[in-house]
Amino acid sequence: LIKEINIASIRLNHLIENLLNISRLESGHFTLRSNWYDFHDLINRVLDSLQQELSNYNLHLNIPDDLPLVKIDFGLIEQVMYNLLLNTSQYVPQHTDITLDVIMEGTNLNIKLTDQGTGFRVDDIDHVFDKFFRGKSVMTGGTGLGLSIVKGFVEAHKGEVIVYNAPTKGAVFEIKIPVEVSLFDIGNKD
Repeated sequence: LIKEINIASIRLNHLIENLLNISRLESGHFTLRSNWYDFHDLINRVLDSLQQELSNYNLHLNIPDDLPLVKIDFGLIEQVMYNLLLNTSQYVPQHTDITLDVIMEGTNLNIKLTDQGTGFRVDDIDHVFDKFFRGKSVMTGGTGLGLSIVKGFVEAHKGEVIVYNAPTKGAVFEIKIPVEVSLFDIGNKD
């Protein structure tokens, strides 16, 4: 019972954070707190938070060990990744693959999340990032804020996010964020 109460309180806290963050975005009272971060640390923190939700999926992480430090707002990008992965866990059949690819391409941090769900209906795909939007065929709960926050936080970083249906099966979210990259090589101890 205590475990269930704890999980519910964490979910409620994320819902409140989402509501506050969407209000800040809309009011323009939002400033980035960028600093140098290791993306591996961010992903590990998100995966730790979503351990139960992702436990019945085959999660494939493709993040190079030598990915440089990037200058981002850790809290915002953490929320982006949390919302994307939580959303995927809620709408994609269990025991399927979820693949997260992260690479640097020039000065862009590219993040690609691919799943093996049913994808989006043609009528819904243009509205996925709309506030409070939930697809017509959606069975699970949710507020419809998660993906609009993803878009807002990515755009706050001067980036872009797109979604499309994979040619074979499932949905693909692609994020491109222009970032400053550390010239310090984290693999070099000299």
